[in-house]
Amino acid sequence: MMRLIHSPVRRSKTFESTLQALGGKDATLFPTLREALTFCAVVGYKERRKQTLDTKAGTEDIAGAQYQLNEAVDFIFALALADRKTSDILRPDKERECVQIYEEYANGGLELVQSWIDRYSDQSVEDAVWRGLSTIGVKPAARADSASTIVEPTF
Repeated sequence: MMRLIHSPVRRSKTFESTLQALGGKDATLFPTLREALTFCAVVGYKERRKQTLDTKAGTEDIAGAQYQLNEAVDFIFALALADRKTSDILRPDKERECVQIYEEYANGGLELVQSWIDRYSDQSVEDAVWRGLSTIGVKPAARADSASTIVEPTF
């Protein structure tokens, strides 16, 4: 059964332009800000980059409802479980803590992605992200040449 969250998910305005470049109506990588933020949270976790949101810079909320009826809510709880290494974090009264863990990894991931965009500024955002991912050992899935995947039967 999929759990619903009631807490809003916050993001720092510090990386708002980065997030907008990754997801949403004018972006090519992710159709929604939620998906872009989840990608950044996973990157943040992979690279052990957890960064508290700078409330002085301001925050924006994504309503908890945006994390319902899709896989994003699973990422929130999976990251919290991976971070804390105890199922105790999954208790209903710990929801805000789970969301905060996700927010901090997303913030750390956004900072890393922004550094890639800065480093590869001569490239598109998408190319900069792929180049950055390759620097942390993430490779694009190998594309199978359709002609080479057909195996002729031998009788």
